[in-house]
Amino acid sequence: MFSYSNAYCYSRDWSFTEMTLEMKHLQTLLEHYSLVGAPSGSTYVRWGRKSCPTTSELVYDGYAGGGLWSHSGAGTNYLCLPKNPEWAPPQSPRYNSHVYGAEYETHDSFLDAVTDHDVPCAVCRANRTTVLLIPAKRTCPTRWIREYYGFLMTEKYNHASSKEFVCMDGSPETLTGTYVNRNGALFYFQKASCGSLPCDPYISGRELTCVVCTK
Repeated sequence: MFSYSNAYCYSRDWSFTEMTLEMKHLQTLLEHYSLVGAPSGSTYVRWGRKSCPTTSELVYDGYAGGGLWSHSGAGTNYLCLPKNPEWAPPQSPRYNSHVYGAEYETHDSFLDAVTDHDVPCAVCRANRTTVLLIPAKRTCPTRWIREYYGFLMTEKYNHASSKEFVCMDGSPETLTGTYVNRNGALFYFQKASCGSLPCDPYISGRELTCVVCTK
């Protein structure tokens, strides 16, 4: 049985906005604890798309972002930022970092049309408990469900800001009216380098694919 003490509410001065958010949070908790046998699941980000596959439900869609490509002290992961941010009172810290929007860097490829456009994203929930990103594959193992497939992407190899490897949807969308080369966080194709990787079956210079699977 979920219980909540008012002591926390009176331990600080609350603005109307903060109180409203706290009440919404409590309502969500109460609804959660009232569920019996609620199904478990897992979440993943579908990079480059505004919607989820039919195998999953949409939690929210938004804008891909991250640290600037030239900053060495930024976060190392991409973020899926919601369209409706909620703000706290300004803090005016002396030191800080910055989060930027993300762009496709797909020059001179079959995705050249989306180059420099801003990247959408969708956070999806599957009613299966395990999410797996498999590099260099377009299909899932037996008895796994394919959520989507595309190309392995991250920052450029010689940029100061390193990022995680993510699976960019093979049919990427763009955000309306965002064709301006402002850079920010960037997505590049990743090519295989055989030698350290076995040259059979890997092919040097070929763009690596990827697939996101659930089970």
